[in-house]
Amino acid sequence: MAHSQQHPSRALTQQELEARRLKAGAYFGGGKSQSWVRAKLGVSRAAVCQWYAKWAKEGEAGLLRGKYGRAIKLTPHQEKRLQRDILRGALKCGYANDCWTLKRIGHHIRKTTGVVYKDRSVWHTMERFGFSCQKPKRKARERDEKAISTWLATTWTAIKKGA
Repeated sequence: MAHSQQHPSRALTQQELEARRLKAGAYFGGGKSQSWVRAKLGVSRAAVCQWYAKWAKEGEAGLLRGKYGRAIKLTPHQEKRLQRDILRGALKCGYANDCWTLKRIGHHIRKTTGVVYKDRSVWHTMERFGFSCQKPKRKARERDEKAISTWLATTWTAIKKGA
């Protein structure tokens, strides 16, 4: 996921969070207290404490955006192979149907690379690849298309006329 995108569970983007930390640093440099900064920016006491400690130790550089989250476990080659496999389809990768689920993708990653991912990490990886969640259209196994079209052509038209 690019840093400029907004994480779904955050109200602010990484850039906005960084700007807020830098603003706090400017306030610290101007002699403002941690409690004043907390009230001014509407953040938690813990956040201001962390920001102040970083600012006091490293200056403005300590408040700059760093790398967030865990390091990526798959190599670029493994990622390309995984993307190819997903696009080929689950059937061609040896699964009973052509539906990819997070559990199934996690199993496939473990089977092909030996790397273990939890479902939420699989989701973040798929999102980073540009894949989105898709839900298959569900149809009853007993569905009789011929009976449905006959009903629509006869019964439904009669009901519509009578309405």
